[in-house]
Amino acid sequence: MAQKIHCSIGVIVACLLQACANPLGDLGKLDGNSGVQAAETAISAVRNSADTDTVLSFPQSNPSPVEISLQNRAEELEKISPANKSDGWDSDLGTDLHNNIAVAQEITMKNAIHYAIENNLELEIASLEPASTTQSLVSANAAFDFILGASVTSTRSRIPQQQFNPDGGGVLNASESSIDIFASKVSLTKQLESGGTITLSTDLTRTSNDASGFNYTPNPAWQSIGAVELNQPLLRGFGETTALSQIRLAEIVHGQALEQARGVLNKVITETEHAYLQLELEWKVLQIKQWLLVQGESVVKILEIRMEYDTSETDYAQAVATVEQRRADVINQQASVQAASDALKQLMNTDILALDSEVVLQPTGDLEANPVSISLRASLLTAIEKRPDLRQLAMSIDSKSINVQVAKNAILPKLDLQAQMSLYGLGNSADGGYQDVSEAEHLNYVVGLTFQTPLGNRAAKAEYESSQIARTKAMALYRQGVQTALLAVKTALRAIVTNGELFQANRSYRIAQAENMRALTIEEETMAGLTPTFLSLKLQTQSGLASARISECTSVVNYNKAIASLYESMGTTLDMHQMAIEEGNNSTP
Repeated sequence: MAQKIHCSIGVIVACLLQACANPLGDLGKLDGNSGVQAAETAISAVRNSADTDTVLSFPQSNPSPVEISLQNRAEELEKISPANKSDGWDSDLGTDLHNNIAVAQEITMKNAIHYAIENNLELEIASLEPASTTQSLVSANAAFDFILGASVTSTRSRIPQQQFNPDGGGVLNASESSIDIFASKVSLTKQLESGGTITLSTDLTRTSNDASGFNYTPNPAWQSIGAVELNQPLLRGFGETTALSQIRLAEIVHGQALEQARGVLNKVITETEHAYLQLELEWKVLQIKQWLLVQGESVVKILEIRMEYDTSETDYAQAVATVEQRRADVINQQASVQAASDALKQLMNTDILALDSEVVLQPTGDLEANPVSISLRASLLTAIEKRPDLRQLAMSIDSKSINVQVAKNAILPKLDLQAQMSLYGLGNSADGGYQDVSEAEHLNYVVGLTFQTPLGNRAAKAEYESSQIARTKAMALYRQGVQTALLAVKTALRAIVTNGELFQANRSYRIAQAENMRALTIEEETMAGLTPTFLSLKLQTQSGLASARISECTSVVNYNKAIASLYESMGTTLDMHQMAIEEGNNSTP
């Protein structure tokens, strides 16, 4: 019979487990605006904008009139231009801090980003937070775990008693009351999604009573009890919203930690991209300035030879001053390259290319304008949907809305239902006691209500008002965050458009300057002699071509930086690099 009872309890437990397998359940719609609703409102506002939307592609393929007119010798003009593809990245880096000739080591942008992600301390801290919040979530869910209770007691009582002597004389003979009690209890308690608790318990007591002058049947006696107890709030504390609030809040905190990690990862990648692109620019500018120095030195040599003929000291001195200024520019630019290399090293934070190393990082590939198609409306919508900071703010609205619901429920009076049903059994064995229970002949039950409410209920009402204010603030912060995000997207888009147009204009400017240099070279070859005026013009033309090439490279770098900033502003940096956050790790490609 005991086996049957255990089976029955097992069935009940299984049913409870099935009912509570998903303690979150369905929370239903939040009271007021939720994070999802706030995002949908912002998305609808962008979609319903009266402004027409246009998809723009950069860099634009339509050539300028200058390019069209000179397209028949475009290859020649490319070769004339300094720091072109055929030049690679070779440059004189000067000396390092050890007074040795500086050496370079190639690195790709992909590797630079890999090192930055692998070794960034801020990212390491941010990536550990989701693992920490996971444990908080487990702890919140643990409130719905079954609680097993058990107790065992053994009592022996030996009490002397008075006994009447019927033989006369009123003499009292001493006797003894001897009672041995062994009691055990097992209980299983479960918190319910409704806010109440249910407890299943069974008691088994063995009593052996050997009191003098009395006969007890059965002796020893086995008394068993099977009980179910329910405590259920009917007003305050009732329902899933209150019972599951801690789980839901823990989930939100966990989600915010993940979004925080994504945001930090987006920032680290973007910062590394910017640093790498800046290093590319500094290298190109160094190449251009070294080319300019070499070209100027050749002019000075010619003027030095012609000092005996038609070159004045003033002309020569002016040319020498120009060259020395170019030499100073090269020295300054060498320092700029090394500084840009150190800035990238700092972000990478790797022992392989440590910051204290004087090895100069050298980019690979070539400096090119990455193609991109952009749409203002699509970019804004993507930002609202995917920016980690906006997703965090939306989750904050959900968190505050849950607090509003909980606080609203706390205003209600406390009205609790207590119900208990017990089945008693008695026999000369444990099986006999439980058989009596199974026959349900000795049924006991208790049903009651308890009521309690503070007069005025000011504390609960104040907490409710405070929670509403906090939610309103969270919604305002979200709207503010949307404005910040939209501004960041528009700023990045404008930078792409501006630098895309500048790239085209500066390319045309450089091509025109290269054609000027080509024409001057032809004139130089056909002239019987070189005048100081011509050589001065040559110096000016060299400077013009170098300046045009630097402007072209700068616009390309700023254009690519703007693209990286756009991806960060939209929250799609990880998508573009095919990366994702994994709990416990920085990222996975």
